Amino acid sequence: MNEHLKGNKYGRIRYDDSFKQNALSLITEQKMPLKQVSKELGVSTDTLRTWIKKAGLNPAVENRSSLMNKKIRDLEFEIKNLKKELAQKNDVIDILKKSIGIIYSP
Repeated sequence: MNEHLKGNKYGRIRYDDSFKQNALSLITEQKMPLKQVSKELGVSTDTLRTWIKKAGLNPAVENRSSLMNKKIRDLEFEIKNLKKELAQKNDVIDILKKSIGIIYSP
């Protein structure tokens, strides 16, 4: 038997804590997909999900959060560019208004 596996009287396999921590770090820190970690370590995806839940981790939320932060940065950049473009257009409109005022002045 491998050193990270322990059998019990019910025939269930128990993994030691260091093995679980290693599996969790592959998922959370190295951002490996759950299915890939499951396949490489020979542990079911349900077991990995249980470990994630017990550890209080949620990589899906973390990934979603980083995606949201990227979208926010992209939108802020777009807003900045649109404000700059609007200011330029407003300057042109002001110049045109002044020129119309000069042309039509008595």
